[in-house]
Amino acid sequence: MADFLLRDIDERVAERIKEMARQRGWPLNEVILHLLKQALGLVEPEPPAVPGDIARLTGAWGDDEARAFESAVNAFAGLPDDVPVFLTPPDKPA
Repeated sequence: MADFLLRDIDERVAERIKEMARQRGWPLNEVILHLLKQALGLVEPEPPAVPGDIARLTGAWGDDEARAFESAVNAFAGLPDDVPVFLTPPDKPA
């Protein structure tokens, strides 16, 4: 494998590369290699973020969080049918 030394990198470019490394949790070298491969058409570009994709906007649940949520939702299944799950506030008619 070849090694290259880059000089006179524009400050905006350097900051953007550092930002990408922080966001992805990648080393700077990996980000630069990925960007070079992408620019040369050697890897597929990443799909754009979908505005309505909540997982991309706020992250995703871990296994523990998903199990806790499922457990909480399953607790509703044990309620009798005649018990309202959501109560109407007293100042508003049902």
